[in-house]
Amino acid sequence: MPSLRFFKWLTLEIVAVLLIGAYILIDSHDVYRWWVGDTHFVQTNSKCDLHVNACEATLKDGSKLFFEIEPKAIPLMKPLLFKVTSAVDLPNIEIKLFATNMNMGLHTIKLTQTSKGVYEGEGMLPTCVMGNMIWQANVILNQTTQSQGAIFTFKTDK
Repeated sequence: MPSLRFFKWLTLEIVAVLLIGAYILIDSHDVYRWWVGDTHFVQTNSKCDLHVNACEATLKDGSKLFFEIEPKAIPLMKPLLFKVTSAVDLPNIEIKLFATNMNMGLHTIKLTQTSKGVYEGEGMLPTCVMGNMIWQANVILNQTTQSQGAIFTFKTDK
């Protein structure tokens, strides 16, 4: 008959295998989504033009953020600087970018803090022979207790 020590080691090995399996099979992003829930988006003013200046959004918690793209011409197939400015500290911020009138893929841009309240990231928009693309930039703030976001829309030419 196996000893008590044998059963302790067997239990420890089973737990270790289960933990390793869970680590491999479970995506931490899915666990975060389950814990925090859906992202609560606010729609920004449609009159704001990112080709002219930064656009402002007031999030559900009352905090404000400003979103801008440099260069203002927003050229296609050229490096772009995406910038978000906020008065509050944003631990994890990203931009999900996609075209609304044609499938041009989903582009995720991670932003890093460059100075107090300023977050920047680089990306590039693909070109389309049709031109006149309407893009949606979802600025997403993943916080420990909630996920908030703002939707910004802009157009590009050929």
